[in-house]
Amino acid sequence: MFKLYNTKTKKKEVFKTKNKVLKIYSCGPTVYDYAHIGNFSTYISVDFLRRYLIYSGYKVEQVMNITDVGHLKVSSDNEYDINSSEDKIEIQAKKENVDPYKIAEKYTNAFLIDMESLNISKPEYLVKASSNIEEMQTIILELLKTGYAYISKNENIYFDVSKFKNYGKLSGKNLDDLIAGAGGRIDVKNLKNDKKNIFDFSLWITDESHIMKWSFPEVIKSGKMGYPGWHIECSAMSMKYLSSALNGKELNKEKFNTIDIHTGGEDNIFPHHEDEIAQTEACTGKEFSNFWFHRSHILINGEKMSKSKGNFYTISDLKEKGFSPLDYRFLVLSAHYKSNLNFTLKSLKQARENRIKIENCYKNILEISENNSFEKINIKKYKSDFEKSLEDDLNTSLALSVFLDLIKNINKLNFQINNKREVIKFFSDFDSIFKVFEYNENENIPKEILDLANKRLILKNERSFEGADNLRNEIIKLGYEIFDKRDGFEIKKKEKIEV
Repeated sequence: MFKLYNTKTKKKEVFKTKNKVLKIYSCGPTVYDYAHIGNFSTYISVDFLRRYLIYSGYKVEQVMNITDVGHLKVSSDNEYDINSSEDKIEIQAKKENVDPYKIAEKYTNAFLIDMESLNISKPEYLVKASSNIEEMQTIILELLKTGYAYISKNENIYFDVSKFKNYGKLSGKNLDDLIAGAGGRIDVKNLKNDKKNIFDFSLWITDESHIMKWSFPEVIKSGKMGYPGWHIECSAMSMKYLSSALNGKELNKEKFNTIDIHTGGEDNIFPHHEDEIAQTEACTGKEFSNFWFHRSHILINGEKMSKSKGNFYTISDLKEKGFSPLDYRFLVLSAHYKSNLNFTLKSLKQARENRIKIENCYKNILEISENNSFEKINIKKYKSDFEKSLEDDLNTSLALSVFLDLIKNINKLNFQINNKREVIKFFSDFDSIFKVFEYNENENIPKEILDLANKRLILKNERSFEGADNLRNEIIKLGYEIFDKRDGFEIKKKEKIEV
C-alpha cells in the first residue's frame, strides 16, 4: 500500500485515484539561463515518483511547463516598479545580443539535454507558456466575470485574495503573512496603491515597454499590451492538457477533473502553488489537485543553492570535474526527497563509487554461468524489503541500503549463485525506477550519422576545423546534435517542444 506525503494535509496518505490514467502537473524551468543542480534535484525526485508509479502498474500522463515568458523579478520579492522593471530574459538577450525568444530557445534546449543526461523522462506534454496566452486570458475573463479578479486604475488585473476563503490552505499562511505581489518572477514596487489589498497577486500586467507582450482587447480598453502573471500559466496548462475543460477561448468548467499530483520544489509552495490553487479553484469550483508533492532544497555548505548567491554547480560543471550526471542522480536519490541534502564533491564521489559498484555487479552477473551447486540468493526477501521501503513515501535511502546489502552478499559468495535470472530481473526492476546505470550513449544512433561523426572527429584531429564544422552542420540538418567529449563524442536526437 503506497503512502505519499501530501503537503496539503501535512501527513502521509494512502495514494488513491479514480482516474484510469494518473494526471500529474510539474512546474518546469524558467529558461533565462542554465539550470543548476539544485533545480534538477526536484526534477529527479519527480521523475523517480513517476517511474515508481509506472512500476506499480499505473499509466501516467504528465505536463511540464516551460516558462519562456519574461516576467521576471528585478529587485526584491515584494516590490515591483512597472516603470523600471528589468526582465532576466531581456537582460540575458542584451548580453548575448540576440532576440529574447532566442534566449528562451537556447536555454530550453540546454535544459532538455541536461534532463536527458540525468535519465529524466520527457513528460507527455512539455509546453511553452508563450503558446498558451489565449487560455490564460480565458481564465482571467472568467475570474473577472465571477468577481474574483478586478482591473486596477493602471489597467493591471489582480486576483482578489479576500474573495477566496481557503487562501493559505496549502502553505498554512494567513493573509497577515502575505507579501504584496509575491511570486518570485513578478515583484511589486509603487503598485501598492494600484491594488485593493496589498496581498492581491498579478494575473495580467499592462506594460508597453515589455518586449514579450500581447494584446488583451476584451479587457484592456486603452489597447495597451501586456503579459501574464507567473502563476496563471500553470493553471491554464493543467486545465488544457490534463482535462478537456479549456481550449483557446472555450471554457467548460464541468469538464475539469481534479488532477492526481501537482509537483514542484518546496520554494514553490508559497506563493506560487498557493496562488495556483486560488485561481484554479475559483475558476472551476473544484479541488485543483489531490496530492501536492514537494522536494526539499539542496544545500551547499549548509546554505540553499541559488544563482543569486553564486553557490551552485551546473551539470556541465560536474562533467568537467569528471563526474557522470548519473552520479548526481544517484546522490539525490541516496537521501529522502523531504530531507535537505548537503551537496559536496566528497559526497558526489561516494555516490559515484556506490553507483559503479551496483552497475559492475550487474555486469558481472550477466556474464556468470548458473550452477545448481551454488547458493541461492533470497531475492524474494530483498525485493520485499526494497518495495516496502518505496511504499513508505519513497524511502529511497532505505531502498538503496537494501540493494547495497544484496551487492555485499553477492560479492561475499564470489558470484557463485544459482538463481541468476531472478537476480537479473531484480536488478532490471531496480534500474527501471532508479535509472542510474550507464549504457553506450550512441548505440541507437543511425549508422549514417555515426559515420559523419567519425569523419568529423578525424578532421578535428587533423585540425581541419572548417570541414569539421561543415559535417557538424550536416548532422544538425539530419535532426541530431553532436557534443565533443574528452574520449570522443556524444550524439543526441534533437528535441522538439510541443506547442
